[in-house]
Amino acid sequence: MVAERATALGHQVTKIAVANAIEALACFVALQALQGNRDSRVRGSTKLAGRTLQEFSFQNASRPSFYVSQPMRMATVTTLPALGLVEASGSRFNGFSCSEAGLAFVEAASVEYRPYNRSLVDHLLQWVLGKDDRLNGDALPMALSPMTPLPPEALVLLRERLHQGAPTSQSWERQRRSDALHWVASRGLGAAPVDWKEKPALIGNASHWADMRAGAYFFAARDAAHDVLNAVETHMGTPENRLSLASKVPKRAHAPLTELREKTRAFLDLEHEDMEANTFCREVVEQSDMEILRRLVDRDGRILRLVGQHICAGPAFQGSREETSEVDIEESPEPEELEWPENISYRIPNIWWLSQDLDGRLSDCLSPSAEDELPEVAYG
Repeated sequence: MVAERATALGHQVTKIAVANAIEALACFVALQALQGNRDSRVRGSTKLAGRTLQEFSFQNASRPSFYVSQPMRMATVTTLPALGLVEASGSRFNGFSCSEAGLAFVEAASVEYRPYNRSLVDHLLQWVLGKDDRLNGDALPMALSPMTPLPPEALVLLRERLHQGAPTSQSWERQRRSDALHWVASRGLGAAPVDWKEKPALIGNASHWADMRAGAYFFAARDAAHDVLNAVETHMGTPENRLSLASKVPKRAHAPLTELREKTRAFLDLEHEDMEANTFCREVVEQSDMEILRRLVDRDGRILRLVGQHICAGPAFQGSREETSEVDIEESPEPEELEWPENISYRIPNIWWLSQDLDGRLSDCLSPSAEDELPEVAYG
């Protein structure tokens, strides 16, 4: 929305750059309020450490190195179109434009806050244009902070989007999403464990539960395949080394390969109809260990790649070095009292957290450090 208006005024900015800069600012003001505490709703505690509000011109905040390399925005690429909050000309974020439902949601979420006697969107537009860098006061931090609860009207609109989805969504998609939301919302802390053997009553369609189960089994096979590739990468050690397809499989890959075969057989035993998943799993159970390695590397191409009859380092190769990352991500905390079926899609726990937020119970589920009343902070 802000990027579209800036572009209409002749400024060449991308939607990704604007969204990342606004997210960086939002997390910064939240971190200032946290004063050293952590909250799973806020990213950038490492990347933004030591920065001051005076550094937050749009020109600075929109630089790729200014904020985390995997912002929260990246997780919205499939969600926003599915809920009808944007109109998408493709699958890329830069191809999104706010729908009427999206505009209504932003208005409802920000109507209570008027930084410098402007709407939130108007002030952020002036910030992006470089015409007003004022970021202090109370209204802007409260409007942007991921820790600020949504107003009731915005919650109503969000719940409506969750149940209705995009105008182009099929009825079965809407029903499945509604069933999943009702099911997870019914599970309070300390709820009895659930496994794949019995479909919950609130999941109305047996095929929905079967698809969720098949997805979990395939996720397990996918993770096992990653473990195989990681073992080969570690065996190679440095980018200069390579592994001949005519040689023996490295010993450190034996156990991961055995695990991969077990996971793929378990998926095939479900007799699910997903053709691509079945093809992958059959390739594993029917081929030799080295042929499995060859096919996995051929599918990968990033960490490892095929060059003739050798497995070589790819552009993302790390080898035996300790894993390093600039990604500043705090995973959503998972209550120890709440158990999900093994390997269930990450979307299900995420929907559970969202349901707690919609019902005003989120603060009761977060860590004590996030529940404590935070001191007031001057943003001058």
